[in-house]
Amino acid sequence: MTGRRLRLPVFALVLVLATGLPMFWLGAAAIQSALAGSNGLNSAMLWTSLRETATLMASVGLITAAIGLVTAWLVAHFDFPGRRLFDWALILPLAVPTYLAAYTYTEFFGFTGPIQQAVRALTGAATIRDYWFPDIRSQWGAALVLSAVLYPYAYMACRAFFLMQSGSTNLAARVLGAGPMRTFFTVTLPVARPAIIVGATLAMMEVVNDLGAVQYFGVNSLTAIIYSTWINRSDFGGAAQLAVMIVLVIGLLILTEQWARGSRSYSSARDSRVAPARMPLSGRAGLLASLFCGLVLALGFLIPFGQLTFMAFRRVTPEMIDLTLRALGPTVTLGAFGAIATVAIGFLAARQAQSKGPTTAGAVRIATLGYAVPGTVLALGLLQPFGQADLWFNRFTMATFDWRPGLIISGSMAGLVYVYAVRFLAVSHSNLDAAMKKRGDSVLHAGRILGARGLGLLLRVDLPTLSPAILTAATLVFVEIVKELPATLLLRPLGVDTLATVVYAHANVSLFASAALPAFAIVLVGLIPVILATRWSERRPG
Repeated sequence: MTGRRLRLPVFALVLVLATGLPMFWLGAAAIQSALAGSNGLNSAMLWTSLRETATLMASVGLITAAIGLVTAWLVAHFDFPGRRLFDWALILPLAVPTYLAAYTYTEFFGFTGPIQQAVRALTGAATIRDYWFPDIRSQWGAALVLSAVLYPYAYMACRAFFLMQSGSTNLAARVLGAGPMRTFFTVTLPVARPAIIVGATLAMMEVVNDLGAVQYFGVNSLTAIIYSTWINRSDFGGAAQLAVMIVLVIGLLILTEQWARGSRSYSSARDSRVAPARMPLSGRAGLLASLFCGLVLALGFLIPFGQLTFMAFRRVTPEMIDLTLRALGPTVTLGAFGAIATVAIGFLAARQAQSKGPTTAGAVRIATLGYAVPGTVLALGLLQPFGQADLWFNRFTMATFDWRPGLIISGSMAGLVYVYAVRFLAVSHSNLDAAMKKRGDSVLHAGRILGARGLGLLLRVDLPTLSPAILTAATLVFVEIVKELPATLLLRPLGVDTLATVVYAHANVSLFASAALPAFAIVLVGLIPVILATRWSERRPG
């Protein structure tokens, strides 16, 4: 009627439907089970799990925010012995999955660990009844261990914020007579509030997503209750209702994070002429700063990695090597195919978002919310549609070719790759979208002027100019897949184990020592993105 052609964002709509399938199915299953009289929300453990989950999230959020803020403040605003090392090394705990940190800390502080051995040697005690030692497998132990490996989320957010802020603000406060501590509380802390909330929110999302660590510490989290309701009680409807509750909790966290970034403005544009100044710290102040950063790094990386290395190479047996090699193949295969698929979809999504207008960009942003959904919830929401798709496909092949292929999607590598693409699309999209915006379209326009079109423009101009971002995105997604446990545990094909599922299976029956070598392999793979981050960090001035 207006003379304008209506153009629907087909790619964006398909992407939203594909990534939103688990949520749509879970919502329908939850409503259907409620109408049928099943109510997982009446579970006897529900209120206990809500209380323990909320307590653990609040504890981890507060601890990670405090540690991340203080360490970022020290390395960004002061110069002390070891600062250049701590600047990048404080990111290393991200290479340690939470469930591995739980297992290694339990071994380190357990009865046979070095700490209790030293206590017995000093006191002359022979059994655990002869002395008192706190039990690390508890609510407080879970909060401390999870905070030790998740604080880099807050550290990186605050550090990036401080480096982007103008040094003139702190300099003005110092000129007016404020000391370092007063400047911290009256200037640094207020303006860093959005970055603190962003980092703490990411850490709390990881707490909600965690399955292996919370189960090992005996915490009745919502994720553990979903797993128990589905697997042990075979109550899919009740598990779906609990999963919808988790999605609502995650949605509340996302809204809180967006409010922190968008409702107020605590930042000012950086004045490129005034870099963030670093005040030299010497004597006792410099020693305290070095000791604090060293303690944080030791708790988050050195202790778990050292314990893991000791256990992995203390007694290397042919069985351990065979176990690692058998799990390494599926792990690398899933990681490689998952990274390729996720980066390809992320590239198309970023390209569509920048060329098709705000409607497509908004739809792509919705499609990337899968990163905030726990892997257990995604697995729960995809099991039934996968099974239904296999049923329809087998009926079609039987009617057409008199052939039954069996399970093609559910319980297959293809199904897991689909889950990984939904879960980690935000990781690839964010890297590629930022790289495209930074590069601009002038290079593509120049290529078209020189005669490049279609596939030639893609292969000769577009992809080569984005190769660093593509490599970084693929590496990050690969490592995330290698560390991923809940979805892999629930949807992997029969007889197929990854490094993560092998470690989980052995640790769950108190045989973590026999899986120490596969756990060591997981951490080694996780160090790759940290090395990349280190190289970029070394290019920064100062």
